[in-house]
Amino acid sequence: MDEKEKDLNENLDLNNDVTEANDDTLEEKDGVKYETNDNWVFDAEAPTLNNDMFEGLTDGKAGAPVKANEPTVSKAKPDSNKIVINKEPLKFIPLAIFLAAVITVLIVLGVRYYTVPNGKEGDLANPAGIAYTVDDTNVSVGLYNLYFSSVAGQYESYAAYGYYDLNTADDYTTQYTTDDDGNEISWFDLFKKETDEQVKMYIAYSNAAKKEGITLSQAQKDIINEQVESFKSTASEKGMSLNEYIQSVFGDYCTIDTIKLYLEQYYLTVNYKGVVAADFRPTDEEISKYYDEHKQDYYQINFSYLACSYDSSSDEAKAESEKTIKDYMSKITDRKSILSLVPTAYKDYIDRDVQSAMEQDSALSEEEARKNAIETYESNVDGLIYSSESPFGEEINNWLFDENQPTGTVKYYVNEETGYAYIILKTEQPSLVDDETYTVRHILITPESDDESQTDSSTGSTTYTDEQWAEAEKKANSILEQYNSGEKTEASFAALAEENSADSGSLSVGSMDSYGGLCEGVTLGSMVSEFEDWAIDDSRKYGDVGIVKSQFGYHIMFFINDKPSYESQIIVNMRNEKLNEIIESAEYKTHNSAISRADKSYLENKKAANAESATTDSNG
Repeated sequence: MDEKEKDLNENLDLNNDVTEANDDTLEEKDGVKYETNDNWVFDAEAPTLNNDMFEGLTDGKAGAPVKANEPTVSKAKPDSNKIVINKEPLKFIPLAIFLAAVITVLIVLGVRYYTVPNGKEGDLANPAGIAYTVDDTNVSVGLYNLYFSSVAGQYESYAAYGYYDLNTADDYTTQYTTDDDGNEISWFDLFKKETDEQVKMYIAYSNAAKKEGITLSQAQKDIINEQVESFKSTASEKGMSLNEYIQSVFGDYCTIDTIKLYLEQYYLTVNYKGVVAADFRPTDEEISKYYDEHKQDYYQINFSYLACSYDSSSDEAKAESEKTIKDYMSKITDRKSILSLVPTAYKDYIDRDVQSAMEQDSALSEEEARKNAIETYESNVDGLIYSSESPFGEEINNWLFDENQPTGTVKYYVNEETGYAYIILKTEQPSLVDDETYTVRHILITPESDDESQTDSSTGSTTYTDEQWAEAEKKANSILEQYNSGEKTEASFAALAEENSADSGSLSVGSMDSYGGLCEGVTLGSMVSEFEDWAIDDSRKYGDVGIVKSQFGYHIMFFINDKPSYESQIIVNMRNEKLNEIIESAEYKTHNSAISRADKSYLENKKAANAESATTDSNG
């Protein structure tokens, strides 16, 4: 399957249910050999595509400039009527004193103190090593490079799967895409823009966490230590010092202390947002008012569509593509007519799928393989989008969600960047997203397995003994008793979940950017029946707690609400607006000279890496 076919398959899935030398202080030789681990990755989602702090940290250099307005100095208008005597000496003496002071400082501290980053963090960083200041917190060039690596690496990872038209072996300053506002922007400038946003967000939130007395959990500290040991192991295997290896991966002036600080800021951010969520309870009146002001954002629409290749390489190619589109549109009247066009519109892709299927299964006939391939593409002619999304641009979005536009009408959208055109049939009118959802917190206590436990290799489920189940139940009751004897708040329950729950996906140490066992806006059928039956019981009210047993263990439950989907989303949006106030109120300063240095270093390092890779490829 080539990249274009892979891109088509991904796009079809719209249906239903997303150079200066480093300072010597950076060298570290411990002389210790560690266990090999070349496959380390951070276990958390992209805060940039889905808010992930960790995903995308892959081998590469980092650094990017951020534009900022230089300070200006106003010049007073001279008074032509004022008599000035002996003017020149009066100007010279202060200047001489100033220069003498500067020379003295340079003699004492050295020129490098103001021109070359020392690669240290916090109060130990020198002026040349400060890229940003957020409130009173300095962000080092090394830390900035690490944030940049996270952003760039995430896009590079998705580009490898065909999601983005990004050539990772080419200069990012000469490749272009569009930003959220539809403006053309180089990939490099996009990385800089998102890095700027990431730095401000995580520093602002982690600072807010410190002010509130929020700290890291022991589990989070353990994960940070594990990551440090993983870096040590990999560096040792590669025959490099720890900081030398880290810089080779994440950019100049990045050290193990930078990695630790980066992880601490991430976890403090998750904890702060989690605590805010536990305390945030808008009233029904506030939710209703918010809906009235933003009701257009909570509608969805189903439609049917056909995708076809679009060649924009020349005017002649465009004209031919437009001709094909118009031909298809003239034959589309309803969903059934779109299905009839599938074998023709997707012929090349179906042929390839047939060949691939027969190569994998020699017993499969061509007729059966073709039937299966056609059915696969037929199952992808239906799409669902929300009014807050615009995958086909603003014009198509407005048409789809305009109730005055009749069903049965057809329009098309061209994405020249991906090389596809989408012929869209409006099959219904927009509707409010009001499916039932519920929100709870839970603490999962699983039985402890031993030699007597049996695991089914086909399903992954484990069978426990009666004694193991009894111990798990005893522990669950003990935790519930601990909750009931304490403050009995949602925040205190969340804290207990962080300490005790086996469901890492709903904790800060998991990969879902969650906290405190939170399961928010859950649609019916997503959880096991025992869990769900308790959550949607009509008698439930906020703050109810209880224990239910499922195949996974004992769930200590905390009920929050049972609401239609759009109201659950409104609560999330209102909470995010409250959180954004923290970012917007932060004082933010960019240190242009340090950013420019990081920018130059990144581009030079990437150019060298690309040249080395090209040489390696040419040599076979």
